[in-house]
Amino acid sequence: MSFTESFWKEHPEIAASVSTEARDACKQMESTFTHLRPRKIRALIAEMARALCRVDKHPKRTSMLEGACRLCQRNWAMAVPYLSAAAAVAENRERLDDWSELAHDLASHDVDVAVAFLENTPQAAERFGFDRLLEWGQQALNALIENTTQMWPAVKAYIVESVADRCDYPLERWRFFLEQAQTVAPRSPAAAEAFIRLGNRMCFMLDAEGTTRWVQTGLEECRTEEELVNFFSGISFRSLERRDGFASGQSLKGCANKLSLLCEALLGWPVKIRANTTLAGRKGFTGGAATDGHAIFLPEVAYDFGLFKLMALHQAMLLERNPMLSEGGRMNFDPVAVHTDADRRLLAALPGLCRDMADRFPEGARMGAYPECLDDGVPVPLAWWGDLLPELVSETRSTLDRLKQKAQEQHQDVPPELVEKLLTSMMADGNREDDALWKIFEEMLETMLLGSPDPEALEENVKTFWYKEWDDNQSDYKMDWCLVRQRPVPDDANSFVADVSDRLQGMIRLIRRQFMRLKPERFKKYRAQPMGEALDIDALVEAFTDMHSDGFLSENIYTRRDKRIRDVAVLFLVDLSASTEEKIDGRRVIDVQKEAMVLMAEALDALQDSFAVYGFCSEGRFRVDMFSIKEFGETYDDTIRHRLGNLHPAGLTRMGTVIRHGLYKLESVSAVIKLMIILTDGRPYDLEYGYLDYAIADTRKAVQEARRKGVHPFIITSDQQGENYLRRISPQSGSIILRRIEQLPTLLPAVYKRLTV
Repeated sequence: MSFTESFWKEHPEIAASVSTEARDACKQMESTFTHLRPRKIRALIAEMARALCRVDKHPKRTSMLEGACRLCQRNWAMAVPYLSAAAAVAENRERLDDWSELAHDLASHDVDVAVAFLENTPQAAERFGFDRLLEWGQQALNALIENTTQMWPAVKAYIVESVADRCDYPLERWRFFLEQAQTVAPRSPAAAEAFIRLGNRMCFMLDAEGTTRWVQTGLEECRTEEELVNFFSGISFRSLERRDGFASGQSLKGCANKLSLLCEALLGWPVKIRANTTLAGRKGFTGGAATDGHAIFLPEVAYDFGLFKLMALHQAMLLERNPMLSEGGRMNFDPVAVHTDADRRLLAALPGLCRDMADRFPEGARMGAYPECLDDGVPVPLAWWGDLLPELVSETRSTLDRLKQKAQEQHQDVPPELVEKLLTSMMADGNREDDALWKIFEEMLETMLLGSPDPEALEENVKTFWYKEWDDNQSDYKMDWCLVRQRPVPDDANSFVADVSDRLQGMIRLIRRQFMRLKPERFKKYRAQPMGEALDIDALVEAFTDMHSDGFLSENIYTRRDKRIRDVAVLFLVDLSASTEEKIDGRRVIDVQKEAMVLMAEALDALQDSFAVYGFCSEGRFRVDMFSIKEFGETYDDTIRHRLGNLHPAGLTRMGTVIRHGLYKLESVSAVIKLMIILTDGRPYDLEYGYLDYAIADTRKAVQEARRKGVHPFIITSDQQGENYLRRISPQSGSIILRRIEQLPTLLPAVYKRLTV
């Protein structure tokens, strides 16, 4: 008895609800996936039965079943998606057949793309209409025909992203993006996919020429695949810089203050203007202007200042009167009515803006009596409207209410208006989580009235260094702004390292053995390669298995032996700020960091990689302290072990200056690979450095300076809110967030191994 017959027997109520024709089709399709495991077959037949119930009463049932059986002959994975989507396009036999044929043609190039096409067909039909549905799929097919092997990830991403709520590009724009991806794919299929999935939003305010130049610049300047993926994802600072350079319009950075003053003049109270990049991923956000009920978020680039002005003033009207929310934060409005009401009130206050609006109506459209009524010839939405984000507004309001109540209970001497000002400023910078906001809020209260301490007299054994600091508000460096004081750590005898070594001697032996395997060998064997000196039997067996299951024979069936040379220097920077005194599960953060450094030092001593260790903390720009624990070339002995044990928390974290001094130390070392690994528990923060945007911009600049000089910084943080600022400081590949601080001792050796092999 077949699995299909068993299913009908076990579920007679389902069998009774579908026709004999549908049951026969199900049995026919089963014959295409008998090679699967029994559990998978049963689950697939159950899904297929549910899909058959949906199409069985449709007038075009026979055509749908024929199409499903034909596609299943191509690949079994297409049957259920086809049946689930068929009703959305079965307006007539001809259209259904054309759609089925297109899916079949896509599958002949790549099954994953074909499945994505079927799964996203209902959304595409809703977004583009059936008349353009086939054009949507044909664009995917054309891109695959050009280069299936390298383009299929990007084409699959196009199918998903082009119908997603967060994207609103017309098909013509997507065709252009696919053409750009085709120029990227030969260098890196992953980068081409990243461009379609994320990087296209970087081109929102670029014309075709600017986008083409941006893509070509990325291909010319990025040397590794990691750099290409980061560039075309839009997460590298180089990517942002190059994009701004090609933007044919006005940058927000150059006019944010002016826009803020215009909104303040209109409303009568100060308004913060922020880039809308912090809203990425929010429900309903498509890259336009928006508000959280307190701050205004605008794109980083607009066509001209006039468009920025309309965007900002329109959002100011939404701030003045918020009709978007009912109790509980649910939407209870007509978006068009909300926007036209805002424009009506805006024009009543500033009637001269009517001409600005008319100039930005789409070509061929008449303004008519707008905004008193919408003329039939006026398409919506209009360029300056932006996105309505009621959930963000509700979340901001409830978070502020909770924290203001907490502040009133614990800081009764702080005026409520100051509390709200500080909190809304932090939320505008991207902080949204209660605990993280409260922590920063209390730190600001402690230091906001204090200036940076003056330089002080120092002991003779303290070396001093002056470093510049990046001021993002001025888009320039402050030269000789920060004073680093390089101090020796006391080497008084203590048992910290000895206790850790006794307690973790098994782990230390294991890590030392693992690291000993990293020592230079004459040759290194690489398996599953596209070319080489000999066949890889395991890879060959796997390739033949894959060929029998999906018809594709992998080329990665050879072994290759390459010479290896190991030449690594690494500088560890350990955060000693006062927050590392905090205990998590009964252990201080500083003690966990020290324990991790013990494991690393013992392992690196065996591996004989050149390494140095510094601790750091700060108290204003004249007191950035770097504590020398081990210098490059210094022997790892009991003196170093005692210094590790004598580290204690104190001060704050002026991260940019710390990185610049670390870069100075690494410049004096000769090595092929230079790493700077930073262990920290929180965001960059110091006296006169505590505002998030300033501190992040300076730290990001320092990271870029290091990368330009061939040093690879890597940040390991235990701050659970680190994602909010790490993605702005460093590429995803250059940082990691520990979910539990106690993981650090075992994670650090693994990270080091990955970075140096």
